[in-house]
Amino acid sequence: MTTASRATQADLLEQRIAENRQSQEVDLVAWIFERARINPTDQILELCCGTGGQTLRMLDSLDENGRVVALDLSATALETLAGKASGEKSLNLTTVQASLDELSPALERSGFRRPAFDLVFCAYGLYYSQNARSTLHEARNWLKPHGRIVVVGPFGPNNSQLFEMVEASGITLAEAVVSSSRRFMLETVVPWAALQFATVRISTMVNPVRWATPERVLNYWQNTTFYDAARKPAFEALLERHFAKHGQFVNEKWVMMVEMQDARS
Repeated sequence: MTTASRATQADLLEQRIAENRQSQEVDLVAWIFERARINPTDQILELCCGTGGQTLRMLDSLDENGRVVALDLSATALETLAGKASGEKSLNLTTVQASLDELSPALERSGFRRPAFDLVFCAYGLYYSQNARSTLHEARNWLKPHGRIVVVGPFGPNNSQLFEMVEASGITLAEAVVSSSRRFMLETVVPWAALQFATVRISTMVNPVRWATPERVLNYWQNTTFYDAARKPAFEALLERHFAKHGQFVNEKWVMMVEMQDARS
């Protein structure tokens, strides 16, 4: 299974989210929406919604006039999300199966016309676009006047502790993995935002994830895009030595949120 295909596997995504959520020091979803406020009537386009890690929180913030249009490449992920958004929540949700690189045609096929959205939101997924700047331009074109774009993703020394152990077990991390995990937000999102919008707010945090057993670390790694079954024995040996010495494994998630408003003419 390739890195790209593992990234869109709904079951792998659910496992990664679960392992992070259970052991993270800061509730990531709460942190995001303490900063990116949702208005009850907002019309929201969510890119790379996955299985709904942030979608459900946005739906909870809307009244009967608000809507989330959730776009993802994975039909299974969208089915999982739809199952979670049961009852009244489902009335405010529209799902669209499409890649980031066919954003506008997919929305137009679904009956939307520009400008349609008060907020375009994307967390941990924009780097899967074949051309992220083009995707951002398309997203901007769908914004209503005074609309916002919010992008959340990793940056800097993100995942350093896990990456070091993975590399020590004999794995060479793919350039796409390293770039998306460490450089994408700083090198792609921030410069584009500064050029395209008059108001740009950047928030960052370091979120320690504390895994109490080797099995928890292993389960997370096995569900990532950089898992290598051939190196599992070496990785397990390193884990065993680490836990014998430290009793836990702490992996730091470095998180950045870029909120853009007031598009330049």
